[in-house]
Amino acid sequence: MLPDYRFTRLRFYTPGGIASASLKGETVAGKWGNGWHRHYNERGTTLAQRFANWAWERERILEFTKRYGPLAHSPYIQPLEFSFSLESWRQNQWEFRKLWVSIQDGCTQSTQLLEIGQLEIRNNWLEFGCNSLWDFMTLELLRTPEKLRFCKRTDCVHPYFTAQHGKEQYCSPDCANWAQSNWKKEWHEAQRQKRRMKQKGGISGTRQTR
Repeated sequence: MLPDYRFTRLRFYTPGGIASASLKGETVAGKWGNGWHRHYNERGTTLAQRFANWAWERERILEFTKRYGPLAHSPYIQPLEFSFSLESWRQNQWEFRKLWVSIQDGCTQSTQLLEIGQLEIRNNWLEFGCNSLWDFMTLELLRTPEKLRFCKRTDCVHPYFTAQHGKEQYCSPDCANWAQSNWKKEWHEAQRQKRRMKQKGGISGTRQTR
């Protein structure tokens, strides 16, 4: 087994980009592009986080596919054409969300991720081309499991996020401000109730004295 420092220059690549994709009834069909694709986090947000929070509408699923590709298909073991049902995409997202929570809770299970892929050394980097987008996103979860979070705001529309520091409980400044505002409202209401109780106690005491 190699020491940890030997893996500090490891890159993961997703399958090749998409040449085309379109909706056909309740199915998304398309064609692969060529080559591996190195994914860069967009504004510090992982692809796993984007997928977990992505909307279920058919147009949104098509948008995700055009931008990132299908979840479980691979251009290296199948024809360049691909297709999948919208319902299977939604079910995969549900399973991925459960995996997120499971890893966050420390209940990880052994998963065979590297069944098929491409490993090579280039420019002093060890580069692994993931067999599927699903494998790539799962590796993102397993890379920093201690940073996986679920936003504490009850009505948050994008609750799955990766924390920047250990104490984060809200996915964005908006949700953090919402929590702060609620806390202030509850505090002021508690103070108001205390004042009312004191006032009632003072009146009762005055009447008893008389």
